[in-house]
Amino acid sequence: MKQHLDITDCNVLKGFAIISIVLHNFCHWLPGCAVENEYTFLAERTYRFIELLTHGQHVMLNIFSFAGHYGVAIFLFVSGYGLVKKYESRDDHIGVLPFIWYNLKKLWWLLALGLPIWFVSDIYLHDWHWPHHWYNVLQLITFTGNLFPDADLLLGPWWYFSLTMQLYVIYRLFLYKRKWASLAVVTLICCSAVFYAIYTENHILLNYLRYNFAGSMLPFALGITLARTNVYYDWTYACICLAMWIACWFDALSWMAAPIFFVLATLPLVDIKGVWHNIMVWFGQLSAYLFVIHPIVRPFFINDVKEGGDPYLNLALYLFVSFLLAILYRKATIALRDKRSI
Repeated sequence: MKQHLDITDCNVLKGFAIISIVLHNFCHWLPGCAVENEYTFLAERTYRFIELLTHGQHVMLNIFSFAGHYGVAIFLFVSGYGLVKKYESRDDHIGVLPFIWYNLKKLWWLLALGLPIWFVSDIYLHDWHWPHHWYNVLQLITFTGNLFPDADLLLGPWWYFSLTMQLYVIYRLFLYKRKWASLAVVTLICCSAVFYAIYTENHILLNYLRYNFAGSMLPFALGITLARTNVYYDWTYACICLAMWIACWFDALSWMAAPIFFVLATLPLVDIKGVWHNIMVWFGQLSAYLFVIHPIVRPFFINDVKEGGDPYLNLALYLFVSFLLAILYRKATIALRDKRSI
């Protein structure tokens, strides 16, 4: 039990989150694997997932295919927590434009080398033909793609960068050093929009909201809340939250709260020491670069599985290549940034 999470704790959470996401983003493309309830909800998907588990069919692959996307909720939680710890403990007052500009540059640096790597690999996969429109690239680098309902997001998991930029803006405009009422009002408005989409069974609207800040506000708000108060957890509490998370799989309205329970269930992971701790910290430090690289690597191995290749061999190769390139990408990005700052 801790009162505050330090940087190492946050890296443990990010490490667990990124491996869940990397595995999910491979497994949910495998033929026959469970379909997740990430952007929209259908109870049939949950029952299908349970059916696959009870028959013992590729248990690990199906678990990550169905539930691995909840790693995103951990990133949103850590993001909200980190913003408060970084900016609200300072005596000075950071302006809106400097705040937004700083975070834009941070994301641009992260993608500076990833974009040309993706461009070359994407053209190669499409027989040296460019299959997209250039304005989609503009949407990508301005982090506005999620705002367009029919936008081609180009590289699936990179939708998260648009989401995180939206949350940065929402935080600075409405939540930064504001009273609790501001957080409550923003969260209530977002949850009301999602509730309306679920209640009216408007799957198009729900999908749109879940790609944008309104559908991801709960774990982000939880991070802000615990950063401003204290973090209390134990394994008993975590097991209760884990059970509540699973219970949320069966109903659309309770599904809204599933990310909260998942995040709370994972908090005690920061107290596990030894090899697990060291590995998760390392994964966490590498997480941003792995987030950039793994979607570029994924198609090469998914295509082989679809053509009859062994899913476990391809998964192992996908993880190995993704981590190796992420390590190299981190070194290259840091070197480029340091050279630019000289």
